[in-house]
Amino acid sequence: MAKVPRFLLTVMCFLICTLALGQTVLTNDQILEMVNAKLTSSLIIGQIRNSKTNFDLSTSQMIRLSQAGVPEEIIAAMRKASNGSNANATGNTVKLPDGEKLRLVLAEDISSATANVGDRINFKVAEDLKVGDTVVISKGASAVGSITEAKKKGMLGRGGKLNMLMEYVKAVDNQNVRIRATISREGDDKTGKAVAVFILAGPFVFLVKGKDVVVHSGAEYPAYTDETKDIIVPGQ
Repeated sequence: MAKVPRFLLTVMCFLICTLALGQTVLTNDQILEMVNAKLTSSLIIGQIRNSKTNFDLSTSQMIRLSQAGVPEEIIAAMRKASNGSNANATGNTVKLPDGEKLRLVLAEDISSATANVGDRINFKVAEDLKVGDTVVISKGASAVGSITEAKKKGMLGRGGKLNMLMEYVKAVDNQNVRIRATISREGDDKTGKAVAVFILAGPFVFLVKGKDVVVHSGAEYPAYTDETKDIIVPGQ
């Protein structure tokens, strides 16, 4: 049997992936599938540009993508897509200012006994965020943070400790909007700043003498937009 040229195999694999994806939304897992199938970066980037996307670009997922061998140019294309560069939604654009306050509710229990640095933390938005009368971030939208420090309880009454970083929240047009834990930035810090956690109020360092820190689902925390961003509001 004659061998099929490598180029034709690559094209066939790409077409199969394209047909399988159809109108579904591209995710991290599908990018990994294409990378593992040995599709070229140019083919994968083309697929990203021509598809709807819902990428998770949290710290832990960026580490996962890098360790799995996803090339930098593909990760850059994923970032560009998440920032709405290939958005095909129609509607008016509303400018979301930096420093707008959000109410976030923890969507899961976290504990210093089991948490690890890089773990993703999931939140839900507690109420609509509006610019004027227009909703730009909806109640129930997902928000993401990550663990930056985790220490279990120790000997001699040393308590557990958790630090976390606020990362982003989903806007109504599915863009990721960077968030931080404080109302104002300090110096040139533009990355949200690691926050310690107190049970009732920020800033977020959890520190409990002689015990592991446990924070339950439903705990509420303030967050603030960490950039100015144009949001596409459908149907306006």
